Amino acid sequence: MDHKDERTLGDRISDSVAKFGGSWRFIICAVIVINIWVAINLLTIAWDPYPFILLNLLLSLVAAFQAPFILMSQRRVEMKQDAIYRSLFREIKELIEVDLSLEHQVLESNKEIREKLEALQKSHEDRGRE
Repeated sequence: MDHKDERTLGDRISDSVAKFGGSWRFIICAVIVINIWVAINLLTIAWDPYPFILLNLLLSLVAAFQAPFILMSQRRVEMKQDAIYRSLFREIKELIEVDLSLEHQVLESNKEIREKLEALQKSHEDRGRE
């Protein structure tokens, strides 16, 4: 099955950032980098001494840039799901209409059969009286 990716470059970037930013791999990498940063600044060269203002700034920048990408990716997924739900709703609506039409046909057929049976019973009774 040939499936062409119709996403723009920005869409692909935001999906990649959201995929990585919401993963255990990102969390583990972030914890390792923060621990190394703190260890270096506490034990050796203190180029960002406690309270680690530069580290806080970098973490804030990561969060500030990561959030819009994640929101864009979630919005696109939401739009895809909405399109799927609308399509499913239309299909279900069509099936219900077909079902109701068939049910109406069955009821009409039952009515005709009942009428024919009553007519047969009446003619049989009329024959019995003769």
